[in-house]
Amino acid sequence: MVTGAAGFLGSHLVKALLEEGYPVRAVIRNTPLELEHPNLEIVRGAVEDSVRMLEVCEGVNTVFHTAAHLALLGGAAASEEYRRAAYDANVGGVENLIAACLGHRVKRFVHTSSIDVCFNSEVNLEIDEHTPYATNMSSVYTETKIAGEKVALAANGNAGLLTTVVRPDGIYGPGNNLMLDEMFEQVTKGRLVATIGFPGAMHDHVYIDNLVHAEIRVAKHLLPGAAVCGKAYFVTDREPLPLFEFMRPLIEGLGYKMPKVNIPYRPVLGFLRFWQYLHFRFGLPKPLFTPHEVRKLAISHVASDEAAERDFGYEPPVSPAEAMSRCLSYYKEKLARVRALPSPK
Repeated sequence: MVTGAAGFLGSHLVKALLEEGYPVRAVIRNTPLELEHPNLEIVRGAVEDSVRMLEVCEGVNTVFHTAAHLALLGGAAASEEYRRAAYDANVGGVENLIAACLGHRVKRFVHTSSIDVCFNSEVNLEIDEHTPYATNMSSVYTETKIAGEKVALAANGNAGLLTTVVRPDGIYGPGNNLMLDEMFEQVTKGRLVATIGFPGAMHDHVYIDNLVHAEIRVAKHLLPGAAVCGKAYFVTDREPLPLFEFMRPLIEGLGYKMPKVNIPYRPVLGFLRFWQYLHFRFGLPKPLFTPHEVRKLAISHVASDEAAERDFGYEPPVSPAEAMSRCLSYYKEKLARVRALPSPK
């Protein structure tokens, strides 16, 4: 079973599992999953609904939990409503799924977390499985992903359930990818007129096929007494880069130029923190970028996936060069379609 099956990771994971011959139950919320297969069952349900999760886990032996509420704002002014929605999904949702797994004697639970659980808003180029959880948190997402991950790991060994956690950062790939789609939109509409803190901080990225490979591989290693049980793993492309250097092949490959204007990140961060405060206190629209996103852009944080290689043989099957080449081909085709559309009158 895959939760968040209509999302970027979830949909690719569903396709990969079907290709390997597994019957898959795909749990979606509102977004449809445009996929048909004789071994695919698509069901609706919200992870916040404990009764529904108990229903959909019946007859399942492995759960891949990819659904998440992306609450990237934070700060002391964050409203109770904003926090509650994130906690209900990212913590309560995990609790509901674990309870459902225990109720139906599910064997394996693979929880998708994030490097954000260890991002402490300070430079760290040696993040690994021994790095403690963040204490200087800049988003509600980080708070809730830490709490949800703890629930998943604590359940390992309970009534025979084996659990593990995968912690990616900068997930990318062609099609329906938030990071690349946003960059494509900004570039093609002439909105990318400046960089922030160029070239930016070093951080990891992971191509979607590499992440899916890691999720399935670690699940196959979730056996009694195996090293992966009750542990969390970082997975990466093993080529950390600043965001704008990472995006350069895509931007220039589409025929555009990198902006020459650069804005120091600290003034931007201060401005966005004030905007965030005004949003929660006085109802202003959400800031275009969150303080959390700018911190991650400007503060180097790099993780090691040596533990993943050691414990379940993780090796990224797609190189960064090949991955970006695939992305560029997709966005070139998308740009051609956009340019072929008639101009609005």
